[in-house]
Order: sequence, then structure tokens, then C-alpha cells
Amino acid sequence: MTTTTKDRDSRKEVIQAELAWHEQEAHRRYSLDELLYDPPAFDAVVEPALDFLEARPGERVLDMGCGEGKETYALAARGLVVISTDLSHTQLARARDRVCDGLPDARAHFVQANAEELPFAAGAFRIIYGKAILHHLDLGLSAAEVDRLLQQGGRATFAEPLARHPLIGLGRRLTPRLRTHDERPFGLEEMDDFARRFVKRGVETFFLLAPLAYPLRLLPGGERMFQTAHARLARLDRYLFGLFGGLRQFAWYGVVRIEK
Repeated sequence: MTTTTKDRDSRKEVIQAELAWHEQEAHRRYSLDELLYDPPAFDAVVEPALDFLEARPGERVLDMGCGEGKETYALAARGLVVISTDLSHTQLARARDRVCDGLPDARAHFVQANAEELPFAAGAFRIIYGKAILHHLDLGLSAAEVDRLLQQGGRATFAEPLARHPLIGLGRRLTPRLRTHDERPFGLEEMDDFARRFVKRGVETFFLLAPLAYPLRLLPGGERMFQTAHARLARLDRYLFGLFGGLRQFAWYGVVRIEK
């Protein structure tokens, strides 16, 4: 995988716009992110991804684009040494507070950096984790950077929103101020293209009907009803994806697992 100075130069304005939005506007998303991602809503995505990494306690892991630190917390809770990066200082501060408040003895380090050009040596990591980061990046540049950082035989996993879920797509169109101008959810074929750049790879899809449960989470005392409905709908989703493969393109999230 090769990249050029021209490739990186063409991204400078985009990266600066992404940084400005996350420093000044990301607070608009906090309540929405709590609604969508607070446990156990995304356990079916996060836990198998972490298991795939086969990380050993005390091992170093890169949390690429850590955002508010939910997965930094999950990785640190497994006894890992977490190097968490994010473009936004504001997001890093929230991630640091989350980990320090809940896991005061955690070994977590926070680095402000552009995920397309991280300040680490080649082969610095055997394992890399990312959630909702690649769709902010240039796919070719990010794949090249993952390839550069990943040791031979290393593993990485990325969970990304997909573009064609009807309900989620409608929500995006109705709330343009809750996301950056340049972020773009992938099509399933783009996730497959990212995976094909590595020797061993796979893409799994999640959540077709399960998002229908979210209104229950907004009701007073509705959390238990939400959890029950979400879990049952997620099981139905897995059955439908297995029975009708074409439905995968309408999933909300895709998870790519790769091995170098």
C-alpha cells in the first residue's frame, strides 16, 4: 500500500474542518450518542470485536479514534495498556475523564493526532481497535496507515456505520448539524474493499430491525423494555441476514476484522 504527499496534502483542509467541528460542535451529539451506544445496546458489536483481537493482559493496543472513550474504557478494563488517539482534544479530555473516574488504576495514554498519519513507528502494534472512525477518513490513506502500524500476524477490527439503513439514513438527513460535513458512512462494498487490502479478513453486519427499539429508551422507566426488545430484534436480524444475504447492505453497522 503506497500513499503520496499529494494524497495527504489534499486532505489537510478536510482534517482541519473535522478538528474544528469536534472541538466546537461535538457536544451537540453527546445525548444522542448516549441513547444509541450506551450498554448494552452495542455489546453485540463491541464484545466479539474485542474477543477477536485475542489481546493478552498487559499487552499494548491502539484505540484509533477513541472519541469519548467508551471502548478505551472497555479495553482498559481487560487489563490492556491502551494508547488512545483522537483528532480532538475535547474528545480526548472526555475519554480521559471517563477512564480516570471509573478505572483509576488503568494504564491508558491519550494522544492527539490525525488517524491518517499517526506518530508511531511502523509495526508498533500487534492489535488495533477502532469504532466509527474510518468513515471520517480517506479509505486508502487509513488502510495504508493501519497496514504500516500493524505487525506481521497482527489483528485489527473496525466497527463502522453503513450508508443504507433506511431509518438511520432518515435520521442523518434530519439532523445535519449533529455530524461533520465530510464524514460519509460506507457502503458494504467499501467495507469489503477495505478488508481485501489485507491477507485475512471478514466483514459482519449488525442491526436491521433492532434500531426500532430505541424509542422505548426515551420513555420514563423504559430501559428494561428497550433492552428486551433490542436483544430480541438483534437476534431476528442475525437470522434474517443469514437467510437473506442481500439484506446485509441495509444493516446499520458493519464490522471488519483483519489480520496482516
